[in-house]
Amino acid sequence: MTALRRIGVDTGGTFTDCVLIDYERHEVIVAKVPSRPGEPQAAIMEGIGELLGDGGADAPLDPVESVTHGTTIATNAVITGDFARVGLITTAGFRDVLEIGTQMRPHLYDLRQSPRPVMIPRDLRCEVGGRIAADGEEIEPLDPAEVEAATERLLERGVEAIAIGTLFSFANAEHEERIQAIVAERAPSLYVGRSSRISQEPREYPRFATAAVNAALAPKIDPYVRGLEARLAESELRSRLYIMQSNGGIGTADRSVGEHVHQLILSGPAAGVIGGAREGVACGFGNCVTFDVGGTSADIGVVTDGDPRTGIEMTLPNGVPCKLPHIEVEAIGAGGGSLAWVDAGGALNVGPQSAGADPGPACYGRAGSEPTVTDAHLLLGRLSSRGLIGGGLKLDVGLAEKALGSLADAIGLGTEDAALGVLALLEENMAGAIRQAAARHGDDLREFALVAGGGAGPLHAASVMRALGMQAAVIPAHPGLLSALGLLSAHLRHDHATPLLGVEGRLDDSAVEDAFASLRAEAAKSLGEDGVAIADQRFESSLDLRYVGQEYALRVPTSDDEPLREVIARFHRQHERTFGHSAEGVTTEVVAARLVGIGVRETPDVHHDLAEEDAQPFEHREVLFESGEGRLSTAVYRRGELGVGQRLEGPAIVEQLDTTTLVPPGCRAVVHATGALIITIDEEER
Repeated sequence: MTALRRIGVDTGGTFTDCVLIDYERHEVIVAKVPSRPGEPQAAIMEGIGELLGDGGADAPLDPVESVTHGTTIATNAVITGDFARVGLITTAGFRDVLEIGTQMRPHLYDLRQSPRPVMIPRDLRCEVGGRIAADGEEIEPLDPAEVEAATERLLERGVEAIAIGTLFSFANAEHEERIQAIVAERAPSLYVGRSSRISQEPREYPRFATAAVNAALAPKIDPYVRGLEARLAESELRSRLYIMQSNGGIGTADRSVGEHVHQLILSGPAAGVIGGAREGVACGFGNCVTFDVGGTSADIGVVTDGDPRTGIEMTLPNGVPCKLPHIEVEAIGAGGGSLAWVDAGGALNVGPQSAGADPGPACYGRAGSEPTVTDAHLLLGRLSSRGLIGGGLKLDVGLAEKALGSLADAIGLGTEDAALGVLALLEENMAGAIRQAAARHGDDLREFALVAGGGAGPLHAASVMRALGMQAAVIPAHPGLLSALGLLSAHLRHDHATPLLGVEGRLDDSAVEDAFASLRAEAAKSLGEDGVAIADQRFESSLDLRYVGQEYALRVPTSDDEPLREVIARFHRQHERTFGHSAEGVTTEVVAARLVGIGVRETPDVHHDLAEEDAQPFEHREVLFESGEGRLSTAVYRRGELGVGQRLEGPAIVEQLDTTTLVPPGCRAVVHATGALIITIDEEER
């Protein structure tokens, strides 16, 4: 019997991280190769080649069952606005829905606001005759001649894709289906996305906008996914390709292109949250905040009872709404390469600008001269002058001091105090983002632990954890591989929803049961097509509820055959927790039924070989933690030498290939059986 082996690949801006796990032998092989923005598939195949090359002579005898990939290609396209040229066909009178939006102003009292970006210019938006009523009845037939004329106009203007959004298509999609058929007959190779398939929910603006985003991404993303799938098929692996979705599940290659492509917008960040949730649960923290910090940004996710929190609506960086189930990720411009600078008013700022990987921080010696967070850590002794990545990247303390000296002069502080200020401000920005993510749902951070990943997360985890009053900070055995390992911990997932408008007292339980039965059949069909056995299929249902008169709803989990009155009672409690008040005397309204179909995959059980005896520090370094207190002699340990159960009293530093962990004074760290470091605050310091 051959061993089950799977590969996870996380493509970042600087490195592509590849992990191979043997599920029977509990073995892990890691490869880290430079990313290739112009040809990311080549970097992936290079990393996979290194994995198999390091696997020993017997490795090729055991096939690799699948490759699971987390990509930032859709994320970067959204951030940079690198979209395809898209046209829109819509109901007569609704050509300007995408431009009017909700008429809400991003900054209420700003009289000089710039116009909201529009996904599709007005000359690429066409109206056609035909009308569906709110109840799904046709009140005006579709005019095929107008559809043909609209298609010709858009083709003449060189569109690469067409989005279709008609009124009330979530109740009756017949007009959208006929428009799609007409366009396909005229331009069979052109991608066409219709809103009734992409976002089957009420509200014209977010539904049309989501269809527009999907159409703008498909011509960019489809060739990438299909190209990678082809490379795997042509290789000796012949492994099935899965792609991480924004919802925290994975999808087959077929379900990651076309009408599904917008679901990859948070593919990369979602994997980090999944990996962080897994690490938190393994260490006994079902409630945790994942904290994935790289060179440019920090991605923050909230996990409750072991499950990452998800949302339905998100707003893209250009202000355009997008309706898709997604893990809620708070991203801020705060990382190791974040630049420290002084604004016109003389105030110190850190980020969101970053030195990136090239030229990088000043201490890299690659022509970068502006001070960064990494320079501050190095100057204060928190990073070793031997360098990063096992000494493969040398760091120059003199260059760091020079860069920070210029900053210190600008704000009237000493160089070391300026470095301390840079880190203090950065960590306050991080703590503020975590507070914001928690406050959105009324979470009490005292009930949570912080799970830190990425190359820079473990340097800041203890300070951020202490500032927020959290229970502990968890540093996984491989913080830099948090996302790659998260990919292999994810299950297949399909999200289905249907409108279910009904006021309390008028909507009976049978209508709710019928809606869920239909959704369950649809989800089971999708999972079956993915090759998931019935025994491995799991379903989770919820209802969207609100008080009559409210605009937005809350999702309330339900169970099979649960009476609606019990769901409504739980809605009141959830409303109280989320918003600080409830109104049990006010009539409630059901808005939609939702069902998640999950194809359960075996999760990896990774064994870490931990020493049985406590390690001794290999050096002591003078490190500055507080202004005016002088440098403290700090024990420095190698991560791989730490023994299970070993306690490290702060101040201490733990170094490894992909990160450095800081245990400040007043904190202690314990090596957990999983290999994770768990940092807590001394009781007298609380």
